[in-house]
Amino acid sequence: MALSAVRHYPSSHFLSAFLPVAFASLQPAAHTFRTHLWQRFPLLQTTCALPIAIGSGISSTLRDIWESVLRAVPKKKTTHSKKRHRQLAGKALQDATALNKCSGCGRQKRAHALCPYCVQTIRQYWGNNWKPTPELEAEQKEKKDKREEEEQSRKRAKNLRWWPKNR
Repeated sequence: MALSAVRHYPSSHFLSAFLPVAFASLQPAAHTFRTHLWQRFPLLQTTCALPIAIGSGISSTLRDIWESVLRAVPKKKTTHSKKRHRQLAGKALQDATALNKCSGCGRQKRAHALCPYCVQTIRQYWGNNWKPTPELEAEQKEKKDKREEEEQSRKRAKNLRWWPKNR
């Protein structure tokens, strides 16, 4: 029973090599609140000493890592234009080098592709039921004249409605 009153300290070589803070915290110190608690609760001494030692040993490493992380973080928000430049880098339009002359109209066109002007004229003919241009223009003029006559007759009918009945 006399052995329980004696404090056992771990080897000083082990603690000084691996846990320098733990070694210092396990040495007897002046009577403070902490030593008073440790005397009352011996289990508290063993459970608290190791996390403190591990935490303080890691703190210098964490401090170094934290400084490097703070240096790596951008200091300002990246603008929209900078993001777009980064996303579209190297995706510019290529110059078309394979060009030929259209055999139908003589304009420039891409090789191995239809001439857009010739295709447009063919589409116009299909839309007009293959009518020639003069006949198409005459038909459009007739439609325009008919619309104008209908509009004038509507205006006349509107004016007659508001005309006073008794004069």
